[in-house]
Amino acid sequence: MRRVFCISLLVILCGSLAAQTKNARNRNASRTVFEGQPASVRLAPRVTTTIRLPEPVNSVVLGDSNLFQAEYSPSEPLSVFARATGSGTAQTNLVISTVFGRQFILLLRSMGASGDPSDAGVDLLVRCQPAQVHFIEETFPAALISETVSLSSAVHPLPRSDEAVSAQQSENEKLHQILNRQRDQTIDKLFGDRIRVGIGQVAEDGSRLVVSFSVMSSKSEPAELVPPQVQLSGQTKSGIFRRTRWTTVQQLPVESYQMSQRRLAPGGRIDGVVVFERPAIKQSTETLMLQIADSAAVDQPTLAPIRFRQTTPLEKDHE
Repeated sequence: MRRVFCISLLVILCGSLAAQTKNARNRNASRTVFEGQPASVRLAPRVTTTIRLPEPVNSVVLGDSNLFQAEYSPSEPLSVFARATGSGTAQTNLVISTVFGRQFILLLRSMGASGDPSDAGVDLLVRCQPAQVHFIEETFPAALISETVSLSSAVHPLPRSDEAVSAQQSENEKLHQILNRQRDQTIDKLFGDRIRVGIGQVAEDGSRLVVSFSVMSSKSEPAELVPPQVQLSGQTKSGIFRRTRWTTVQQLPVESYQMSQRRLAPGGRIDGVVVFERPAIKQSTETLMLQIADSAAVDQPTLAPIRFRQTTPLEKDHE
């Protein structure tokens, strides 16, 4: 009887130790990374790692899209899903930028095929946190201090040439004319629910695209629009139900824009024009998107597709 009791106690202790080991592995499957500090993330084939962001995603750049995938969906703006597509060991880098300018730099490492993700030490959940504030002691030698500049010269910027001022005024006048024409246009197709966006004419100005647009409200409350943004988005369909996923989102710099106003009244309309540098090339699965958002809900923007080539020539000044 005593022997049976000892054996039972030994079995219970072994089971408890195994459970504790498994729980420790599950805790190890979650980790935290900080803004601006490169960190390694362990992946495995046939396993998806969820990367949680503190604020909505603005762009996702993946080093090697042949061995890894990094997907982002506007319907889930705080999450990026990463996975290894190959069965062997591999690595690449992943850079995630947020709407408020934060950057998280990750080094993705595929651990290769394994029967149990916890045995391979895979990071199933990665939490991204903003960088903490650090105070730097004033230990720099005087030789590293730059030349002192008087306050009067620092406050007033250097005067620009008459040619530069004239060129800027000429471009502003052209954009204002395009905006006025957009006010008289009827928008046939609108995108979005709460804030509806329609694309007008797309014109080429050298390597730049000049796009007019209109924003209409379907809400009973006013909205305060943030400056328009443009992104190049790629998408694929995966899974049994062939759900669409955004695989790459690259933010394109906006050179200039004009809007009739920023405050969108209930049932009102705002017209605008935006100028940006068009990418030299793009893949067939990628689309240029105009992004319009309310300042009170920047994580729920409205995306409207933009034609890659012009629909109307840009009018030139008559000589």
